[in-house]
Amino acid sequence: MQFLNRAVAMGLTVAALGATSLTFTETALAQRQQQGVNGYNVSEVRFNGGHFRNTGRGKWTEYGADGRVKFTFNETGRDDWSVYLNDPSRNVQLQIDIHRNWILLGDNGGPKRDFYRIASAYRNDGRVRSPSPAPRAETNGRNVKQVFFSGGSFRQTGPGRWAEFNDRGQATFRFTETGRDQWSVYLNDSSRNVQLQLDLYRKWVGYGQNGGSKSDLYQITSSSRQATVSRPAPRRAPAPASRTRDVNAGPIWNQQDARRKCPAVAASQGGEWTGQWRTTVQGKMSVCEIRF
Repeated sequence: MQFLNRAVAMGLTVAALGATSLTFTETALAQRQQQGVNGYNVSEVRFNGGHFRNTGRGKWTEYGADGRVKFTFNETGRDDWSVYLNDPSRNVQLQIDIHRNWILLGDNGGPKRDFYRIASAYRNDGRVRSPSPAPRAETNGRNVKQVFFSGGSFRQTGPGRWAEFNDRGQATFRFTETGRDQWSVYLNDSSRNVQLQLDLYRKWVGYGQNGGSKSDLYQITSSSRQATVSRPAPRRAPAPASRTRDVNAGPIWNQQDARRKCPAVAASQGGEWTGQWRTTVQGKMSVCEIRF
């Protein structure tokens, strides 16, 4: 009987050790898969309320917290830090941005806004690939020194320093460069706690504050690997007698969003925001009324 009891005890001990070893192995594997994740090898991202998973052959699926399928997407591209998805049935586009840990949402090919904050990301070991620089023949996030938008430009003014200029060549705001990847330059204005992303892939300047989410502010019209001092400004119609003009500001979602965006738009034009704004294209474009 003692021998039998000893054998049973040993069996239970081995079983327990086996289960513990299995748990350690799964944990180690999960930790390893979260290391070195980038836009080329990411296969799953999780957020509060669900997750996105690469389900094979250029397909991604969004799952809810209950594990049920919500939507499916086609993968349309990857770069150093992002995967780009499209749902043609709803004409919805996503960007899974591993660098900033945000999933961005847009529709009808328009601007995107931060939608889900990424809690964790996992790589597919079969697709591990180190980010490589884009070809030097094209302007990209690694070599860009100036980007233009309707009404001004952002220009690198020195090592790690950038400035925003209006269409008269006047510097309106100054920024510190905080990072680059294949397609973007990341800037910070510590005096206003404002963060920008010059996204050359989507051709938008993203705007955020206090380290929070970003929304598209200016559409990039062109970019250059050379920083030019000036550039001929487009001819503008005479200002109305009231000395106010509506200026495009990208999508504005509410009054709080307007208070954040319109002063920056006004400063870039050398004017002052009147406090008025309106939406011209639902979900895509709004204008701020600027006094000159």
